[in-house]
Amino acid sequence: MSFEIDDSPQSMLWPQTQDRRLNNPERQLLDAIAAGELDEHLVLIADAVHARRQLLHTVRSARAIAELCVGDRVMFTDRIRPRYLENELAQVTEIDDRTVTVRLWRPVGRFGDRDLRCPPLALRKLDRGTSIRHS
Repeated sequence: MSFEIDDSPQSMLWPQTQDRRLNNPERQLLDAIAAGELDEHLVLIADAVHARRQLLHTVRSARAIAELCVGDRVMFTDRIRPRYLENELAQVTEIDDRTVTVRLWRPVGRFGDRDLRCPPLALRKLDRGTSIRHS
């Protein structure tokens, strides 16, 4: 009777069957981190990930601002705080490098004066043909 011993490294993150089928660099990196092989570099890896995420956020924000114009009709998305503003309608009144000022179509919560500044990713531009029902 003979036994075969598999000495290949085993992934701590995914089933072994997936490991053999999908041998890509991302999984190798994640497996190396999970196995502790990169422990002395974790702070640098975390800093690089944080910097990359910040860059992607900045690019998405700049793209969102570039798509907006004063006078556009917008709706708040689920990225807005406070949450009760989600799905509220507004009109863009001012745009700067990082924020968009909008005028709510109706007073909502503590925003009785109706004007507020918000991040561009918290807004969704409405098409001109979008019909809006007022309650």
